[in-house]
Amino acid sequence: MTTINAERIKLQTTRSPIWLILVVAAVSLGFSAIQAVALSPYGVLEPERAAIGVSMFGVPVLMILSALSVTGEYRTGMIRATFLATPRRAWALTSKAIVMAVVSAVVTAVMVVAAVGLATALVGESQRASLSFANAEVWRAVGTMSLYAVLGAVLAIGLGALLRHTAAVVAVVLLMPFVVEPVLGALPEVGVRVGPWLPFANAYTFTKTPWFQTFSMTWGAVGAACYFAVVAGAVFVLAIAVVTRRDP
Repeated sequence: MTTINAERIKLQTTRSPIWLILVVAAVSLGFSAIQAVALSPYGVLEPERAAIGVSMFGVPVLMILSALSVTGEYRTGMIRATFLATPRRAWALTSKAIVMAVVSAVVTAVMVVAAVGLATALVGESQRASLSFANAEVWRAVGTMSLYAVLGAVLAIGLGALLRHTAAVVAVVLLMPFVVEPVLGALPEVGVRVGPWLPFANAYTFTKTPWFQTFSMTWGAVGAACYFAVVAGAVFVLAIAVVTRRDP
């Protein structure tokens, strides 16, 4: 618990995460407002689409914030002090993952609820049924996107420990879902075979995030969640193995 508290204090005493979270929340709410205003008078706005800014923009930024908890220490040299204070490097990395996973889950849940609430206020009265908090689908969106944020934080911590440079992690987190995976998925013949194995494609499947998927997912939402969890876990375990064996 001491190591976890230390990581929590590190996060609380830095202003940049707070400002970054506020910016992410503002942009996510902006996407929600756009979706609601652009809705036709007879259209139906699903909660996943109302919160598309959270899954498409919010969670990736929270992943970058998670990675910064590792890469920032490598950049400043503080990682040596961290490993001196916690000789069990696996636990040091796990503590970072726990703190950032909890923060990411809470922030994501709040953003999804706020996005749905804002969309509800902007759509017509006859269109509010799908966005009602009495609708189980709304809470499914809150749960799945929070799970996505948790797994994303674990994945980002692993990437940060493996790559050690913020720019490299940012490139992976942003280029994979927005460039690499869409291009691979759109390739004739290749996309059908490769598509179901793309990590973020699976994340968007189990969160029901509307995106440009051109192939079918054979294992459904639950299978997609399990696959993304396996990818995040594998990267994190590899990071622990590498960090344990090499000098900081």
